Amino acid sequence: MEESGKAKMVQEECWDNGRSSKTSGNKIEELEAVEGGAVWDIFRRQDVPKLQDYLKKHFREFRYVHCRPVSQVFHPIHDQSFFLTMDHKAKLKKEYGIEPWTFVQKLGEAVFIPAGCPHQVRNIKSCIKVALDFVSPENVGECVRLTEEFRVLPRDHRTNEDKLEVKKMIVHAVRESVNNLDKNA
Repeated sequence: MEESGKAKMVQEECWDNGRSSKTSGNKIEELEAVEGGAVWDIFRRQDVPKLQDYLKKHFREFRYVHCRPVSQVFHPIHDQSFFLTMDHKAKLKKEYGIEPWTFVQKLGEAVFIPAGCPHQVRNIKSCIKVALDFVSPENVGECVRLTEEFRVLPRDHRTNEDKLEVKKMIVHAVRESVNNLDKNA
C-alpha cells in the first residue's frame, strides 16, 4: 500500500475510534441503538498474560492521543495507551483465543469490575464517571500483586502511584476488627 493510502487509513481508524470492523459487522452499532451510555470490554484475570503478549507484539499498530503512534511500552496494560478496536479484538481472539465480555452500560447503571481484570470503555454519550475502589477479603492478594506491579513502573509513569492503597486498607480493617473484638470481650 502506498504511504498516502496508509496514512489515510490510520486517520480514518482514529476518527472511527474502534467502531467499525471488517470482520464483526455492525454488532456495536446494534448495541449502541439501545439507550446506552458506554460500551465496556472486560477481560478475565486469567487472560492477562495472553493480552499482555498480544499488546507487546502489536503495539506499533495502535494510536495514542491525537492519533500519534505508540512509541514505547513499559507495561502493556498499566500504560493505558491502547484501545482495542473491533478489528484488534477479532485478531486477539484468532491469535490467542481470548475475547472480552462486551456490553453496553445503560444510563444510570453501575459496572463492577473484578480485581485484576483489564478493561476498556468507550463513551457513547457525554457522561460523568464516578468510581469507588473496593477490596474484598478474597481479592487482597490480587490487589497487593497489582500494587507491586505499579511500584516497579518508572518514576514518572502515569500510574506509578498506589491507587488502591491496599496496605492502608488492610491496616484499617485489622484495627477495626481489633476494636470490635475489644467491644465484644
